[in-house]
Parts: sequence; structure tokens; C-alpha cells
Amino acid sequence: MYKGIFVTATDTEVGKTYVSCKIAEALKSLNINVGVFKPVSTGDRNDAKELINSSQIKESAEKVTPVFFKNPMSPYGASLIENKRFNFKKVYSHFEYFLNKYGFTIVEGVGGVLVPLKRNFFVVNLIKKFNLPTLVVARDNLGTINHTLLTIEQLKKELSYKNNQKILGIVLNGNKNKDDISSKTNATLIKRITKLNVLSLGCNEKIDLRKNKWIIG
Repeated sequence: MYKGIFVTATDTEVGKTYVSCKIAEALKSLNINVGVFKPVSTGDRNDAKELINSSQIKESAEKVTPVFFKNPMSPYGASLIENKRFNFKKVYSHFEYFLNKYGFTIVEGVGGVLVPLKRNFFVVNLIKKFNLPTLVVARDNLGTINHTLLTIEQLKKELSYKNNQKILGIVLNGNKNKDDISSKTNATLIKRITKLNVLSLGCNEKIDLRKNKWIIG
């Protein structure tokens, strides 16, 4: 089993927190000591609260998400408006704290892989710095193939694939639009093109880690 994973996405509001919570709940059911960490959040710390609730850990939202900006936008944009620097030192120290304290740590990113944290430093650079295997969350609807392939391509371009740093696979988050016929083939096509593991997660569906062991190693 890996020491942890980094959960990223093709865009914002595609279900990173939802999927991270489902993985945390699955790990808890297997009696695995799971920690959760979201380095940065903007607008509010609700994601951190949901992660804490799912993992049942006794940590504060401020500990789980050490860097916070009030404005709901990219961290770099918010830092300029709020005249507040992104505290990378705090991020790295908190990351080490969770990695050392818990048997498995789920790290959730912010937005997609090219969201800027500061000028010329993006989420994908943070993924590379953390050196954790990466899980990509995508919408299971029309247009997801393009967004998913672009995200995978960027990750392949930037990651070094040293040690355990690799793309684990893709979770397609449930499509609530019954008229969207694309969801019938999205998973199959993405799997054929990327040759990666793909899990289609239905609405309110649990993640079976015994059937999807590739998620945790």
C-alpha cells in the first residue's frame, strides 16, 4: 500500500472532495489509519470539514488546510487581491506532519492541474513536489474525454515518475443527467486511449477498495 495519494481533477467542482471522502470512508472500513490533507482552499474551508468528517480524525480544519484565502478564485489570484503571500513552508511542514502521523494520507488539490498557486507554480508542480501517486477525478458527462486527456497529458509531461510518482488512474464522478448518452461510453473510451485504470462512480456509490486496489496500491 502507498503512503498516500494526491487527488487532482480536470476542473473545479467535479467531485475531488466527494471522491476523497469516499476513499477515506472505504479505508476506515478496512481499519486503516487514514489522514486527510488539503494544502490550500479559497472561499471557505468546507472541503476540509467534509474530509475530517469522513476520515473521523481529530484535526482542525486549519490543520488540514493550512493555507486559506477568503476570495473564491485561484490561490494566485486571491493572493494578489488580498496582498497575502502563499505560505509554502507551512504547506510542506503540514504535509510531513500528516504523512508521518497517518498510515495513509489522502491529499486533495485545488481545482485542476494548471491552477496557479503563485506565478509559474501550479498544482501539477505541487504534485511533483509531494511525490505521491496521482488520482484524477473527472466528470462523467459530455466533454469529459477532452478535459481528461488534456489533464493526463499535462501530468505525463510534468511528472518525473520517480519512486511511487505515477498516475494511478481516473475516477469518473456520477452523471446525474439521464439524457447524456456520452456516459455510456466515456469510461471505455478513456480507458482505451489512456491505458489507465478507470472507475465509474455512481451517485452516492461506495468505493470498493478490494475491487479497486489500484487506488491505494
